[in-house]
Amino acid sequence: MSQAGGGTGRAQIAVVGNRETVVAFQAAGLAVFPVEGAQAAEKVEELVADGFRVIFFTEELFSHLAPVLERYRKRAVPCLVALPVSEGSQESVARLKEVVKRAVGADVFGK
Repeated sequence: MSQAGGGTGRAQIAVVGNRETVVAFQAAGLAVFPVEGAQAAEKVEELVADGFRVIFFTEELFSHLAPVLERYRKRAVPCLVALPVSEGSQESVARLKEVVKRAVGADVFGK
């Protein structure tokens, strides 16, 4: 359920998180990587090494990814972005759409 990363010259985008959430992003052509808790940091580091430039992760992984997020915080690449999962967080969703639009060059989520 995943796709290979770098080497194509395109901005590579991955989504890491629980299976129920990430599988929906596969339909949009993004590489998806279902992980649980402690697996997240290792998987994100692997994706960075494979050339993924934008990596989205589900909110529940935030605490597991804290050291990784801190390491890459001041770098332009990779761009690590938390996916808002709570209902009613319209501002977070709008911000997420804008990040994806800039990274991909198109609004893959529509209106």
